[in-house]
Amino acid sequence: MAAMHDFVNAIHIRTNEQGDALDAVTEVLARAGYDPAAILEPGDDPPIEDPTKARVRHFLVSPPNNGWVSIFDENFVEIFDLAPRLSAEIKCPALLLWSQGNRSWGYQLADEGRTIDQYATDLNYLDGPSAGRPEVLCEYSKGTVEQFRLLFEAGKGVARGSMKIFAKLFEIENCETDYENLAAGDHAGVERFDEFVQMTFVKR
Repeated sequence: MAAMHDFVNAIHIRTNEQGDALDAVTEVLARAGYDPAAILEPGDDPPIEDPTKARVRHFLVSPPNNGWVSIFDENFVEIFDLAPRLSAEIKCPALLLWSQGNRSWGYQLADEGRTIDQYATDLNYLDGPSAGRPEVLCEYSKGTVEQFRLLFEAGKGVARGSMKIFAKLFEIENCETDYENLAAGDHAGVERFDEFVQMTFVKR
């Protein structure tokens, strides 16, 4: 699908239980100082929010697809700290995947709270080394060492395409969108959007 803006991202958690992902987001946000304001099941109408209320943060959480549940965070800055925390809470792999048009792309792979691999064509997005370890990625995906090496060698210039190929090797759906697109009604090509759950939190 064509994104409405350049920057797209999401965290993909390896689980077949949407409820486990919802619980993990709630627990991790609570420790970060957020209280749940609303959790909307499919078909629920969103609440009318007070525009004067500060620090409201929204999420959309997909149903499982191919063993992954995708979490779309309204805050595209703080999402970069979430993957290891969610991975630790749910005790399973979590993959943050993003791209900025055709200028840059990258990922952060965590397992049980520990970042085990990360890569970015623009190092400003990451703290620490940008390793890109194909032999590690093979343990979590259908990809081969050679396929991942080719992606890393391609580098800039094909960022959105590289991210899409990377996601396919993990059998991850809905990688080419983010919270802003979905909230704006751009659901074209998004698998099972009618089963997404919206979560709202307010900073204490």
